[in-house]
Amino acid sequence: MGRSWIYKKVHKILLSLLSGVLLAVLLTSAGTAQAAANIVNPGQVYSYTIMQRDIERLVKEYPDLVSMESLGQSPYGRQLWAVKLGRGESVLFLNGSHHAREWMTSTVLMKMIDTYAQAYTGNTTIAGYNVRQLLDEVSIWLVPMVNPDGVTLSQQGTAGLTAELARTLRRYNGNSTNFTRWKANMQGIDLNRQYPAKWDTIKNAGAYPWYQNYKGQRPAQAPEVQLMMDFTRKVDPEVTLSYHSSGEIIFWHFNTLRTNLSRDQAMARELSRLTGYSLVAPEKNPSGGGYKDWFIQEFGRPGFTVEIAPYAGESNVPLKQFGRVWNDNKNVGLYSAAQSYSLWLAKQQVQYLQQSMDLLAGTELYAKIGSTNGGVPAGPQSLQVIARKGDWYQVQADEGLGWIHPSPGKLAAVEGITASAELKEKVPVFKYPDAFAPKVTFLEPQTVQVTGRWGNWLLASTGSGSWWIDGRTAELKWPVEEAQEPAVNEAEGSLLPEAESVVMP
Repeated sequence: MGRSWIYKKVHKILLSLLSGVLLAVLLTSAGTAQAAANIVNPGQVYSYTIMQRDIERLVKEYPDLVSMESLGQSPYGRQLWAVKLGRGESVLFLNGSHHAREWMTSTVLMKMIDTYAQAYTGNTTIAGYNVRQLLDEVSIWLVPMVNPDGVTLSQQGTAGLTAELARTLRRYNGNSTNFTRWKANMQGIDLNRQYPAKWDTIKNAGAYPWYQNYKGQRPAQAPEVQLMMDFTRKVDPEVTLSYHSSGEIIFWHFNTLRTNLSRDQAMARELSRLTGYSLVAPEKNPSGGGYKDWFIQEFGRPGFTVEIAPYAGESNVPLKQFGRVWNDNKNVGLYSAAQSYSLWLAKQQVQYLQQSMDLLAGTELYAKIGSTNGGVPAGPQSLQVIARKGDWYQVQADEGLGWIHPSPGKLAAVEGITASAELKEKVPVFKYPDAFAPKVTFLEPQTVQVTGRWGNWLLASTGSGSWWIDGRTAELKWPVEEAQEPAVNEAEGSLLPEAESVVMP
């Protein structure tokens, strides 16, 4: 009995140890999987090269949500990368690293892209924000590093530069080899004193190229600034935030019109509440030249300069402070996106359409635009679209007259066609034509019949019903009507072979 009891006890201990080992392995694996989902690593000196790599990885990971484009080149051949996150018509614009030593602002913006994209894909909320709905309404454009030349110089010094250029930059740096304090671009021009907003009266401006504060010979002299101005006009944002460091303060006013004062101040106060940063009181005669100053002056819309982190002096913010900075700012992009959407929607004019469209998935029918509760469920159906305001549609549905706010792919004018599609690889099929719609199943390589088309999407007949496939993954083929009589080649006196199919270009 005693020996049997000992065996059982030992067996129990071994099972307990084995379970613990397995649990540790599972927890480690889960942690690794979570870490692998994070593309941006903020615990490092965040360089131009790392940023460019991370942007490319984000675009590859989220091809239907994140895209990139170059605004052009810096004076020393680096691209000014712009990243688009979201799918809406309204626009929020965020930018960072106008100043070289303030490169942690680039890390903050890249972390926003990474975090928000994960939440969109997983359909999760952040601080109560429905990220998927918000990014269906708004496109957040970001230029994470306005000054890639200066950032590289601040982080790496003159390594790899020609001896002549290195001497020139050391001279601009007061003959110091310590470039961590460098603020300008590599032409010695302070990019945030370059915008045409009271440029002639900028205070404390140097008279020649220097590591900081030199405003240049004329506004928009620096290519980076001209590219930023051109891009801003192109994307036409409702709100802009320029990230700087340091001081934990927010600038929000620049000769702001009285009609816009309460609007802008309300946003500034909420940004202050979110971050814990202090608001800078408006000045009667502010010194201009900054991006925020130019945007407010040019567009008459809310523009903000957010200074992250405790004051760091003439140096970069220490890496150990990123956790605190991120905690302060992780919700700023979402709040600002929501404000951008509200401002954009309020400006939209009602367009009367009077056309038939197909509601391909259920949504809510509301009595008025902008409602968030009290909607009536409306199922898939053909309906009459009466009018549109922004991304809201007034429709006559089976459930009655009202307004719907469909997510991408739910409302479409489906073209009826008769064709076939050859699937050359395994592809998913969706409930409605959108990459983020629920997947029904996967189809193995085969030929399927196609009865409808909307944009790049094809409505395919499958064994389980009619579902949508991404037409970019298929080869569409049209049927050829049989000829009444065989065609004859008069020259040869022979029958011409019949064409089997015509491939749509």
